[in-house]
Amino acid sequence: MSSKVVKKGGKKWNPEDVIQAVVIADSFNFRFLPLTTEKPRALLPLVNRPLIDYTVEFLAVSGIEEVFIYCCAHADAIKKHFNQSRWSKQSSPIKLHIIMSENCPSVGDALRDIDSQACIKSDFVLVSGDLVSNMELQEVIKKHKKLRETDKMTVMTNVYKKAAPGHRTRSKEDDILIATSSSSGRLLFCEKPIGKKKISVPTDIFEENEEIDIHYDVLDCHISVCSPNVPQLFSDNFDYQTRYHFIRGIIVNEEVLGNYIYAHFISDQYAARVSNLQTYEAVSKDVMYRWVYPLVPDNSILEPYSYGRHNLYLSSGISLAFDCVLEEDVVLGPDTTVGASTVISHSSIGQRCNIGKGVTISGCYIWDDVTIGDSCKLSNSIIASNVEFKDGVIVEPGCIISFNVVVGQDFRVVSGTRLTTSKNSLSFDTDDWGDETDRDAEQALPITMPECVDSDVGCGGKGFKWDPPQPDSDDESGRFIHEKWHPHITSGNISQESSSDSNGTRSPSPLPLTTELDDAEDSFYAETLDCVRSGVTDSVKPENTILMINASKHAYNIPIQEVPLNVMKALLEGPSESTEGKKPVLIEYIIKSLRYHKTLLLHYVKGNDLQASVLNLVTSSAMKEYAIRPIFAKIVLELYNLDVLDESTILSWHSQFKGTRASKEQQEILKSVAPVIEWLENAEEESEEEN
Repeated sequence: MSSKVVKKGGKKWNPEDVIQAVVIADSFNFRFLPLTTEKPRALLPLVNRPLIDYTVEFLAVSGIEEVFIYCCAHADAIKKHFNQSRWSKQSSPIKLHIIMSENCPSVGDALRDIDSQACIKSDFVLVSGDLVSNMELQEVIKKHKKLRETDKMTVMTNVYKKAAPGHRTRSKEDDILIATSSSSGRLLFCEKPIGKKKISVPTDIFEENEEIDIHYDVLDCHISVCSPNVPQLFSDNFDYQTRYHFIRGIIVNEEVLGNYIYAHFISDQYAARVSNLQTYEAVSKDVMYRWVYPLVPDNSILEPYSYGRHNLYLSSGISLAFDCVLEEDVVLGPDTTVGASTVISHSSIGQRCNIGKGVTISGCYIWDDVTIGDSCKLSNSIIASNVEFKDGVIVEPGCIISFNVVVGQDFRVVSGTRLTTSKNSLSFDTDDWGDETDRDAEQALPITMPECVDSDVGCGGKGFKWDPPQPDSDDESGRFIHEKWHPHITSGNISQESSSDSNGTRSPSPLPLTTELDDAEDSFYAETLDCVRSGVTDSVKPENTILMINASKHAYNIPIQEVPLNVMKALLEGPSESTEGKKPVLIEYIIKSLRYHKTLLLHYVKGNDLQASVLNLVTSSAMKEYAIRPIFAKIVLELYNLDVLDESTILSWHSQFKGTRASKEQQEILKSVAPVIEWLENAEEESEEEN
């Protein structure tokens, strides 16, 4: 049937020219439980704004005119949210449709349902409802249309962002390896390496293409520009349960069906999914650091914030005690009260929160109507709406406190705890529309929730500890149910460093300390340690060692300022065999290694800042490792003799270090290094006299 063409404003207008988008608002896993038993992931607040609002705003800014929101779990809540939003008004730049389904178990079924309703009239954009992006979408749409003009069998163009393994917005379950044609950009191979030690790429790909590019340094943004026949292709093949199934099926059956998928790469634009707790934290920080501009708090139409130095976002109606401290990277929602002597840093706090006196909050994401009593200490956790903390509560890193929980006075919530009041243990937070491992998530067995007990929430508390359900031994979804969150722990005592993004830009983020090293950092250090040790034992030339470390740095996307710290840490670790109880052996090895790797150290340790960082690392090692403490002075003196550390750096460090409250370990270090400091000071005085 031909499309109906009408005149509009004197010009011919074709319904097929309307740019449409489909947003999958549901998820298909348990990664945000127990939060998503009461609220869908799409409505969870990200820096005081529902997550799906970022997605719709991105589509509206990109010129999308008609959007279909497909939702299943908590569909009524999502519909109510949009009915009350500015998108439902006549002045809205987009036409919004809510499609509700009670029995949709996968993305494939959602698109089959959309196909049955004949909603799609033209090329459309397929995205997830947890997407945050500011990329130029029109560029991809134009590219897809141009590809279709030259090749009618083009069915999809996917967006991939350059992001090395270990990148903060790249989650392990979304790791992907793809191969594309160097000349055309056509997708030739796609596979997820999760649970695999190696991946085999078919040889015919190399035989049939003159040049190909293999990428493991990309993040699948889950942004796809699709041809109108994509829903029909899902309807024709019920094996397509996920977007990943579809991509794999098209590539494998390309010779039979003749359909093609293309890749579009971005590097200096932002696009990331909030697919788990790790990426929730990462994207929240990126919003506060303004990487997603214009999608920042002070640019919000509904609830604008004032923006100040050090990334402070303050809304209207807030009340701040005269001596409270907002350090940096802080968002305060409307009508929130902060008490005297309270310190807040690297945190987002919602509206109508009441924070008492002497409270310390660092790295937390606190939602609406939360009450925090006096002298509480909260660190690197998610606190849902209507939570109450009595006086003196301590929340350790990695906790999730779900809705309406009350924690009793002076109670300590240990790291990694999840507390809830909901008896609905398994609501279908149905998301990750790309992982076949999540398909059977709804089959997990329900569990009996206990009554509130003091041992979980303290005396007078309300709620209980939530433990993930135990799936069958052969249920692959268990890998995600037991997923641990290791937040980046921020500290006011840590010096501020710039971290590098995947595209080489510098982020004004605080230097993170992690409870567990990222895989990329872990692998880089392991290779650095091997280079340092083999350099001494196998007499490898320092220039070759530098080349190997540089190659690892680029492979794992390690910031340059982290390299000398890893090198120094490796030098202090000692030989591969144990030196416990063998002080002379350890001293001999470290001094020999420092002298052998003088060229290596001088190559990386340049400038006073890096010198200070290296000396602080040696100090930290001596504080933690008893074996290093007695030889601390010898190491410092050797680094001075090798010209790695300047006299001024050592004396400045000593002046600051002795001015802190001295612990037993500090006293031992100061005593050990005293002769070196005295010698340096005397040498400095003699030099001044000579001058």
